[in-house]
Amino acid sequence: MKRILRILLILMLALAVLCACPAGPAQAKDKTLGQLNKEIKQKQAQLDKGQKKEAELMKSLVDLEGEIDQLQGKITEGEADLEQLKKDLEKTKKEVKQQNEALGLRLRNMYKNGSVGFVDVLLRSGSFSEFLTNLDMVQMIFQSDEEVLESLKSSYERIEKKKARVEQLQSDLEAARGTVESEWNEVLKQKKAVASTNAKTSQQIDDLEDQMAAVQAELARKAKEGKISSSKTSKYEGGAFKWPTPGNEVISSEYGWRECPFHGREFHAALDIAAPMGAKVIAAASGKVIEAGWGDGFGNTVIIDHGGGLTSQYNHLSSIDVTTGQKVDAGEKIAEVGSTGFSTGPHLDFRVYDNGEVVNPKTHF
Repeated sequence: MKRILRILLILMLALAVLCACPAGPAQAKDKTLGQLNKEIKQKQAQLDKGQKKEAELMKSLVDLEGEIDQLQGKITEGEADLEQLKKDLEKTKKEVKQQNEALGLRLRNMYKNGSVGFVDVLLRSGSFSEFLTNLDMVQMIFQSDEEVLESLKSSYERIEKKKARVEQLQSDLEAARGTVESEWNEVLKQKKAVASTNAKTSQQIDDLEDQMAAVQAELARKAKEGKISSSKTSKYEGGAFKWPTPGNEVISSEYGWRECPFHGREFHAALDIAAPMGAKVIAAASGKVIEAGWGDGFGNTVIIDHGGGLTSQYNHLSSIDVTTGQKVDAGEKIAEVGSTGFSTGPHLDFRVYDNGEVVNPKTHF
């Protein structure tokens, strides 16, 4: 919004804001404006690079957060497994203890002093055969108790080993999460530093644009005072203009509002005429060359004073065939089409000023 307001202010002052650089032929002598344009481009490139880096760091943060969430999920699952294993282990401990106590009680009852149990079995047996049968039953009971006890002990050992493995896994997961969190903090630190630098660069661009707006406003003021033409008080008698690029009459960008590739939506104070590199550029009318040289954002520029405060300006030239102070006739070759300065390709940027005010060139053909 701030930039849009600045552009509108410039338009109100001069009605001549350029797509590639500020309005008015006076800009051809203003090197400071060109330097500001260059600095803004450099800072914008720096900002673009910084913003790309910031976006990459943000993506890394999101990825690391995903890893942390996954690790935390596994840790939570492991905690649940560990809790269940602890319960199973405690239950098996009690079962082993109970079975062990039951077995011990039976053994004490059956084998007091190592023989009483067998004597009891013998006395209760009606025959030797019955004795053997009863003895086998006792041994089977004892063997069954031992097998149950061994099974319980085996379960106990399996649960204990699994618990140890889960605890180790928990420890490894906690360590991995710590490592990822440390990396996340480092990336966050880098992102904050880059974001801070980007904010400073953006502010520097705003400051430079403020300076440019001030310079543009001053140029607009001078243009309104008629300082761009040495013949303001004389009368223009040249008649209709000749087309400045013979054989090339396609207009690639009209005079008026448009979307500029350098500055966004703004007022285009010229006719952009599509023409190949090196195409001939002629004087639209007779007059005196008041500028012939480098015009910063305009690139190679020629400005002709036609009298009566009327001037024509030819920008982005590849070469110039006239010199400052030289008189030229209408139709005389003065330069060749190019793409110097702030230009997106070969074309002629053609402008007309009437007593310092930019006008639609079409009104003079």
